[in-house]
Amino acid sequence: MTKVYISDYEVLSSQGDLSQTIDAIKNKNIKISKKIITTDIQTIDAPYFLFKDEIKENKDEIYGAIRDIALKIISKLDVDERKSTALIIGTAIVDLNIAHAIESCVYEDERTEYSSKKYSIDSYAKAIANEFGLNDFTMSINTACTSSANAMLEGANFINGGIFEKVLVIGVEIYSAMMSSGFSAMNLLSLESQKPFDNNRDGLILGEGLAAVLLTKQYAPWSLMGGFCNCNSINITSVSEDGGEYVEVMRNALKNANISVKDITALKTHGTSTIASDLSEINAMKVVFESGVVFSALKPYIGHTIGACGTLELAIFLSSIDNGFIPSTLSCSNPMLKKYTPLSTHKECNNGVFMLNYFGFGGNNTSVIVKKEQV
Repeated sequence: MTKVYISDYEVLSSQGDLSQTIDAIKNKNIKISKKIITTDIQTIDAPYFLFKDEIKENKDEIYGAIRDIALKIISKLDVDERKSTALIIGTAIVDLNIAHAIESCVYEDERTEYSSKKYSIDSYAKAIANEFGLNDFTMSINTACTSSANAMLEGANFINGGIFEKVLVIGVEIYSAMMSSGFSAMNLLSLESQKPFDNNRDGLILGEGLAAVLLTKQYAPWSLMGGFCNCNSINITSVSEDGGEYVEVMRNALKNANISVKDITALKTHGTSTIASDLSEINAMKVVFESGVVFSALKPYIGHTIGACGTLELAIFLSSIDNGFIPSTLSCSNPMLKKYTPLSTHKECNNGVFMLNYFGFGGNNTSVIVKKEQV
């Protein structure tokens, strides 16, 4: 893939805007809330990385939140630039009307007649494009935890193909009762803390997130060099213990970016802190990075933001490098493998080549490779 440049990015996480989030990570001063999560078999008071100001699960508030993060970047573009900018949204948010209809069929004594009032996630993209004069073309991608990472790769394809000058990619995830109860039912939620690649890890903590990334043909210090996505539908909730699917996606990402494993400065792992996923990921790292690699995980700072984590973790990682450091990994005091231990302290760094991994439900796995030029 011909490299595409990353010219701008904005973030809203549980820790605040981009500047506030980087400051919280740098000082390891992390705020976390709690949320009551209910399933048919249990009710738990779980840790949850929530926005400071609640965004309710209705179309008006969701649209307002996406609009606000988009406007931070769109406002810097002139009229002609906007016309040549496509919008892609990556998220795990479902069509609320369909979800509510299914829920009523399952839980209500008398089934509510379903009347289609479709307002899918792409309806938000269309409305934003119309409001701000972006290109008429929009796309929305829902591939679980890889949604906005795949959206970035799709955006790069459009630019490389000469279809668009710029592509604005937005990752979105807000609190969802349905999503939360699903993770709880699978016993994947920690009631304490996220401990990536730790022998005592006991699950993930969910989080809300919004992040916008602008891809362009014009030069910028950061570039998206390449990436790769695969999909293994044999098991929709996990991968092989040996991490073979992860090995495939990382090696093909390197090939697509036309670099070798020795060129990688550091790795941002997916690092969910779940028993199976961390084991698969670290086994894959042993194969791809035989001599070891500097790596870290961001989810202990912001939670697992599902569909938003592609753009959110990329923007946070890029901004951390811009601020001179690779973030350490919180709460890994008893590492699974000593040779493959995540950073325990921030590491000084202001440029290099980095691999960012995103592995998700549905068997979908994505790796992207980015580069920061020395300036």
